[in-house]
Amino acid sequence: MVDHAETQRNAHGHPLTVAAVVGSFSVAVGLLVRASGLLQGAESGLLAGYQAGGFPLASGTQPWWLILALLGLTYGLALVVLEVPGTPRRLLLAGTVLVLLAAASPVVALWGVFWSPLEALLCSGSSAFCATLCLISFAWQVFYRKPRSHVQSRAFRSKFPELLSS
Repeated sequence: MVDHAETQRNAHGHPLTVAAVVGSFSVAVGLLVRASGLLQGAESGLLAGYQAGGFPLASGTQPWWLILALLGLTYGLALVVLEVPGTPRRLLLAGTVLVLLAAASPVVALWGVFWSPLEALLCSGSSAFCATLCLISFAWQVFYRKPRSHVQSRAFRSKFPELLSS
């Protein structure tokens, strides 16, 4: 009988492999949606709202370094979600990151830089969703070896047999 857990462990070896695949997919989706112009109307509305609110924004162009932040955020969130045990904790982590991303746009606008969080929210949300879906749907729990408890170790059983007999 083939042990599928060992086969997958040998095939991937580390959650970084899965994080790279999930992060690359999420960045590709975000960049394709941005390049297609689907976010253009929402971004121009957001820029007009900021300018009407009194934020000192001169132009609607976004700085080049935000793509680096987007890459780091998307890959990092995928890896962190893969490392966090338990689906409720993963959902709480993803929700917290998404709320902080949405709240960061007005803060960056105070510095006079227009940053639309729509692409970052799309990439981060899909990254967290895909990483959580991978952990729920597939047997990728092999990355996380459960630590042996002290009761299971032979050394503990040989040293303290009276504790185990009760």
